[in-house]
Amino acid sequence: MKTNVISEEVSSCPEDGKCIFEVLPNKSIQITKTSLNEIYPKLIDGNKVVLRFDYKRNEMPDVQDSSYNEIILLEIDPNAPEVELNGKRMSEAKLFFARFCFCRGQTGYYVIDQGNLKIEKLNGNHYSFELNFKTDEVPQIITSIDEEFTLE
Repeated sequence: MKTNVISEEVSSCPEDGKCIFEVLPNKSIQITKTSLNEIYPKLIDGNKVVLRFDYKRNEMPDVQDSSYNEIILLEIDPNAPEVELNGKRMSEAKLFFARFCFCRGQTGYYVIDQGNLKIEKLNGNHYSFELNFKTDEVPQIITSIDEEFTLE
């Protein structure tokens, strides 16, 4: 598998921001937890593929601390990338939602355990990635992702 990172701007993004979808080969997600049971996924070199979706809302001029960012991370096995999970089975995947903003007590990483995840082979090394999810932990803007990607 090549180590080239595939990164593309996503057109199906909220109008008030920019979305990037990345395919990160030869990476894995390592989880660390704090004493308060907060999780922190870290990307490390590995033998998996990490899919990363990043939404950054445009900052408001003349408004301090107006930055807002949501990230979705998913680790898949490049040898068996097809996946179909729903409901509580979503927690079987290394699948995380992150929210970063000036929103006291409502930022950080959260396990996605509600929704539907489907990665399906279209042809050759080309796949579709569909995710519909929600979290009860914090408010969210991104609730679904529908992208295609290639594993080389």
